[in-house]
Amino acid sequence: MEVSKKTRLLSGLSLTFATVLWGLNYVAQQKGAKHLGPFSFNMVRMFIATAFLLPFIFFRNYKNYKKVFFWSKEDKARETIKGGIICGLVLILGLTCQQSGIKFTSVGKAGFLSSLSIIFVPLISIFEGKKVRGYQWLGIFFALLGAFILSFNDLNGINIGDLFMVATAFFIALHIVTAGHFNKRVDSIKFSLFRFLFAGIFSFIIMIFLENFSWADLRPVLKPVLFSGVFGSGLAFTLMALSQRNLDNVSTSIIMSLESVFALLAGFVVLGQKLSPREILGSTILFTSVMAMQVYGAKKIRKEKGYD
Repeated sequence: MEVSKKTRLLSGLSLTFATVLWGLNYVAQQKGAKHLGPFSFNMVRMFIATAFLLPFIFFRNYKNYKKVFFWSKEDKARETIKGGIICGLVLILGLTCQQSGIKFTSVGKAGFLSSLSIIFVPLISIFEGKKVRGYQWLGIFFALLGAFILSFNDLNGINIGDLFMVATAFFIALHIVTAGHFNKRVDSIKFSLFRFLFAGIFSFIIMIFLENFSWADLRPVLKPVLFSGVFGSGLAFTLMALSQRNLDNVSTSIIMSLESVFALLAGFVVLGQKLSPREILGSTILFTSVMAMQVYGAKKIRKEKGYD
């Protein structure tokens, strides 16, 4: 399917807005972690995201067909549910490794090591037999350079937390690739709903064995959890799903690396945290590399197809 320059640009902007929401979500997660365990937080977050999307699906079907129903004749129900199970599991594995690793390593190292997903995505793509373009490797290099300058405060030895964060990067990359596969084959919004539903179920199962959840603990952080469920999950991941219909996995991963930049800005705006010259330099390099890759990539693809 041919993707126009305008469609690709809009998809890139939508995914960029999703990374803004994920950056803001770090603040919500930080506040939620004070009262809820990681699996309890993710369980509530994912179930809220599921509830957020469900009425939208019914409303969309009613608007198009004047009837209230969930599945339409065009839907591939079995593949949609299969994608939700696979991506829900991969997503929770990534979030679990992230939450486990942050306890043992510095925030700076965690941020940089998580960004290694932009290396794992093209490696997985090559394993699948897909081509990674030269300008994409260049964008990956400068994005990693910016993430390194932005995130690293120390160069201490490797510990168990660092290994957890490398695993996080792998599962983030695997989530991008698997989600990209299903997003191009099924209804993206229904796929997202089942991804959230099964991610919530997996979190619930793990929570039963490892944590004690109570409504009393949820009440003080209800607003951050609601933000994380509605905006940091329901809206952001759905925007990602819709964007992936028109973007390749490598471009998706590089745009998503902007999450660290927006997380830094969220800390500055919401929490009043100061920005050092090093952080400003790293953010500038990372942001510039992502934007340049998107603009150059769009022009190159357009030229290859003979539009220029």
